[in-house]
Amino acid sequence: MNKQAFTIKTKDGNFKVAIWLDKKDRVYLVKGITLPDVVTFGHSLADAKKMAREAIELFCECAIDDKKIVIDELRKVIGVFPKSHIINIA
Repeated sequence: MNKQAFTIKTKDGNFKVAIWLDKKDRVYLVKGITLPDVVTFGHSLADAKKMAREAIELFCECAIDDKKIVIDELRKVIGVFPKSHIINIA
């Protein structure tokens, strides 16, 4: 299986990942496209998608805890800008 792109729907938004079969280890590998730091695997395609959703949600939770923001595929912003970065335009 060549790398295929999938949109994973999570409680935080929609995020793209690439999933492909590693024939040697017989697992489906997952790498975030929208969030490149997200990497996981599953024993089936369905399992890989489930693991991707869990990994993305954990990544978003950690980013928000670190006062960072995350932007999903639909340009939805997750998290809160620190007050020092908010610009009031009057």
